[in-house]
Amino acid sequence: MKKSLFGGTIFFPVRLLYVITRKIQMNISDKEILFFKQYSEKITPDEEVRIQELLSVSEENRLEMDLVRQIVSVENEMKDLLSYDTSEGYLRMKQKTKGYKETLNWSFWLVRIAAILVVPLLISTLTLIYINQKQREALNQIDWMEVSAASGVVSRFELPDQSKVWLNSGSTLRYPSRFTGHIREVELNGEGYFEVKSDKENPFYVITNSGAKVMAHGTRFNVNAYDEYEDIEAVLVEGKIDFLFSGKNLRELKSGEQAVFNKNTHSLVINPISIYEKTAWKDGKIVFRNASLEDVFHQLSRRYNVDIVFHDDYKLSDGYRCRVTFTDETIQQIFGYLEIAAPIRWTVSTPVQKNDSTLVRQRVDVWLKKK
Repeated sequence: MKKSLFGGTIFFPVRLLYVITRKIQMNISDKEILFFKQYSEKITPDEEVRIQELLSVSEENRLEMDLVRQIVSVENEMKDLLSYDTSEGYLRMKQKTKGYKETLNWSFWLVRIAAILVVPLLISTLTLIYINQKQREALNQIDWMEVSAASGVVSRFELPDQSKVWLNSGSTLRYPSRFTGHIREVELNGEGYFEVKSDKENPFYVITNSGAKVMAHGTRFNVNAYDEYEDIEAVLVEGKIDFLFSGKNLRELKSGEQAVFNKNTHSLVINPISIYEKTAWKDGKIVFRNASLEDVFHQLSRRYNVDIVFHDDYKLSDGYRCRVTFTDETIQQIFGYLEIAAPIRWTVSTPVQKNDSTLVRQRVDVWLKKK
């Protein structure tokens, strides 16, 4: 603690304010810690790569990084001012004023020196408080983000808590710009595969439009909740998840189990399932294991962004089940393979241009024939 030229303490209140604001600006988030290390400490190559990733995915991160830069800049300026030796400054000033008249009022000069030292420090402190307040306001503001996977595309991204999500074709996920409180919630319409970062104190919820929820603490699981389907499916890959509806925990799933919830009857059925079949879509594959023709055509329609109309005039589809894996085949190649396995006939229509210059989705008509 430094003394003023009057013998009293002039820096203590300001220094105390600086310490308090410095503590306020520290945030428990790993992201903010990385930003401060970028400007104030030695940083590892891995941390540098992580910072660049954060800056590339979010404008909010770039604004936050700039605020940190301003805070560190003001902090360094304050350290310089706090390191100034006022006693030495006083001696230098005294030597310079030896030639002045003896009647010179020394207290006048002392007040000026004190003002020269205190005013910049006070300005810097107030600036720091202002910048810190702006940072806190920015961090406290929570915006809801939305990400979608276009038809025929699988999208992968990372949530604010570093959990990973894959979205299947035609799916949408809404999530907050940062998680607060004791729960982490996202809203899913479509199909998503989740690798949730473990946090037992703050459970993770996937909310569907039907009101059904899947709760996890730290695990890997798949949720299929397209609006056009009557059923909602949840498949546990690893860890533990709970299936909830209307605030009630309906069932805890084990690895390799599938929960099928009917949105109309609110009934829940648990089945053993092939994990690979239900999750291979995130790796760009379509896997069928004992699948019906209707299920095959539904998935192909979404994957290839075409309308597949299945004509089963003789009600023969129950006699055909599919066990096959597709990767990068075209829709024409796939129907060629299916034509070998089942007595089907199919035609592809030419896309029609609408008045707004967009094209109607390509249509494929499939007929199941008698042998």
